[in-house]
Amino acid sequence: MDARPAFYIDRFPVGDERVFVIAEIGNNHNGSLELAKRLVDSAQEAGADCVKFQLRNRTALYRPRGDGQSEDLGVEYLQDLLARMELSLDEHRELHAYVVKKGLPYLATPWDAPSVDVLASFNVPAFKIASADLTNPALIAKAASFGKPLILSTGMSFEHEIIRAIAPLQASGLPFALLHCNSAYPAPESDIQLRYLARLRELHPIVGYSGHERGIAISLAAVALGTQIIERHITLDRGMEGPDHLASLEAKEFKALVDGIRQLERALPWHPLADGTGRKVSQGELLNRENLGKSVVAARPIARGEVFSRPMLAAQSPGQGLPPYRLEELIGKTAKRDLQTGDFLFASDLDAPPPETPETQKAPEEKKRHFAFPVRWGVPVRYHDFLRYRQWITPDLFEFHLSYRDLSLDPRPFLAQTDASRLVIHAPELFENSELLDLASDDLAYRQRSIDNLQRVVTITLAVAEFFPRARDLLIVANVGGFSADAPAPLERRAELYRRFYESCAQIRFGRTELIPQNMTPFPWHFGGQRHQNIFMMPAELAREAQARKLRLCLDLSHLSMTCFHFGLDFQVSLKTLLPHTAHLHIADALGDNGEGVPIGSGDIDWRQTWAQIRARPEISFIPEIWQGHKDHGAGFWSALEFLTQIERDIGQENMQCQENTKPC
Repeated sequence: MDARPAFYIDRFPVGDERVFVIAEIGNNHNGSLELAKRLVDSAQEAGADCVKFQLRNRTALYRPRGDGQSEDLGVEYLQDLLARMELSLDEHRELHAYVVKKGLPYLATPWDAPSVDVLASFNVPAFKIASADLTNPALIAKAASFGKPLILSTGMSFEHEIIRAIAPLQASGLPFALLHCNSAYPAPESDIQLRYLARLRELHPIVGYSGHERGIAISLAAVALGTQIIERHITLDRGMEGPDHLASLEAKEFKALVDGIRQLERALPWHPLADGTGRKVSQGELLNRENLGKSVVAARPIARGEVFSRPMLAAQSPGQGLPPYRLEELIGKTAKRDLQTGDFLFASDLDAPPPETPETQKAPEEKKRHFAFPVRWGVPVRYHDFLRYRQWITPDLFEFHLSYRDLSLDPRPFLAQTDASRLVIHAPELFENSELLDLASDDLAYRQRSIDNLQRVVTITLAVAEFFPRARDLLIVANVGGFSADAPAPLERRAELYRRFYESCAQIRFGRTELIPQNMTPFPWHFGGQRHQNIFMMPAELAREAQARKLRLCLDLSHLSMTCFHFGLDFQVSLKTLLPHTAHLHIADALGDNGEGVPIGSGDIDWRQTWAQIRARPEISFIPEIWQGHKDHGAGFWSALEFLTQIERDIGQENMQCQENTKPC
């Protein structure tokens, strides 16, 4: 590949021996112009070459929603947070003037087309394209149309998407740079794949690094590996509310030199895909790809049988459907189902229709599905899709996954009577003020708020139970806390954390409901950022606690697999230890210690042995907890249930052959 000459951002050269340092303020101003100016001052004092912000027109950015329609939990949280933490356009204009007066370049990331136009009116020296928009060719093309240099982050993207995004820019000759990035906040060292910088440089010679990890050692290593741009978030206080503060550097850390050898040991390897090529997208990035990315959606109501044309489709957030670069593949194809404005398009909408039969003539949402297992089964739902799932299946239970906004809703308009024999409510992980549920927190006030929030979940559970008259079990699944942000708690602190949890539970009026804590993985993800788990994790410890406290568990098999992988434990032995204390299962596969919720059969779990243990426990129930399994009318759920159905048939056939003495038992 021919080397591209260095270009300039304002007076600063990019692409030569000098590293261009960007202080990403983003939304760390928390909606305060005064705080934004203080951050500009801090960035300049720390030696940054420029400061960068973010600009959104949320009407253009997000798809429209009908009455009662909810987004997924992470999207709802993000939208509510942005509504409280954005600056107005007039404030951005004043901030731009302030930055220029300080002698720094002002950059910003536009998240939509109107924001590109606003920044062009500021005469910014370059445009920064976020990782979430690397798959959005229309936005990249609009930014490129002004002839300014582009900086494109490549987080949460596969390699073929990177190649697709840069091909038009390379053909045009427009100067641009690529930033390697892991789009989790904060990002674990083992997912950063720093050696992928060498591969990125094969795709384009001007590369940089946008870091979200804790500390600065890995960013220094990126410089040692030849990056020409470093971008890091800056904050005045990592403890502030907001999505980026925990992954940011305080001003003094921009100058600090710290011991980073251990971080470098983990960060230098990059992890290709299973076939030895490409770029692995981590679990935290997949979470944020869904929350921050864009999808192809219907721009107007589309009737089944209509032929797709370009004006009928749009690319809008969140990123839970067909990625925008596949939009053109839909043009000229026939809609196989009715679509409302804002509905996602999926890969199945690209498939050729099967031969016409009475069954294939039905739209996906009209198809009935029948499953039967030796244990009770169900699916996860949100309020807004309960009635649809109730038309498709007749499960033994439903598990409602709540957001904190759901706690303020009257559930009755979304519900109808059902004969399900069990009701499960999954408590929100995140509540107002960006607080995770933590019944074992060091902070007494925080712990009390968690107690109050779980009491609200109990109230909702009892309200929903009115529509489940046959349900004797009213189970509340919760990730009960006991985590830490920066490092695992010492082993001797576990007893104290458990004690706090039980004391918190004693203050909650559970009534007919039963709390079943969910087992956790060593590195849980909370909306795209990694934590360290300290309790409700180790199998033998969990069994002892359950035995001593007469506590039943929600056993997540994906979490259990990751725990066993990380600590070198035997999964089947651990499963046998915990099943007697289990009321309910989340069934999904896992890869390694952070590949959560992958489709069943694609991970580390031996499902033949696992299902043989589960089916012998009729008191247990389960749902398929598949990552984004609800997409495309529950395609991931149906695939998982069909997989388990086949295993059940195989075991049944083997048992029959054993009884007939046609096969050794």
